[in-house]
Amino acid sequence: MAAPADAQVAYLDRSFSGLTGGQSAEAHGNDELALEFEDSFIAVGHMLHYGEIKTSEIDALQSLDDMLSRWSGEKHSDFWARTALFADPRWEAIRLRASEVLALLPDEARESEYTRNLVGERGVS
Repeated sequence: MAAPADAQVAYLDRSFSGLTGGQSAEAHGNDELALEFEDSFIAVGHMLHYGEIKTSEIDALQSLDDMLSRWSGEKHSDFWARTALFADPRWEAIRLRASEVLALLPDEARESEYTRNLVGERGVS
């Protein structure tokens, strides 16, 4: 979400390469960026329970989710067009907020009871 528009386009093209035969995925729009964020964001309750994330970090992530939600739906279809990544100031606002949120998050994973138990179950140390 924080990457520049050209990097986001390259990521989307790679993500959809199986459908596009390696061609531009412009027809698929930008919503995949928001959907992938949502797929990760949904786990924050679990992560909070196990001490892998702080409430302040969830609040920051929530603000990004709120922005994406505000601009969802048919009414804002122009926001999800590929060209919007380059020209729409809302995408610049998303990238700025995503950069701010990333700065709040740790660079490394936090050990938790869950991850310790997961490693123990696999017999890996």
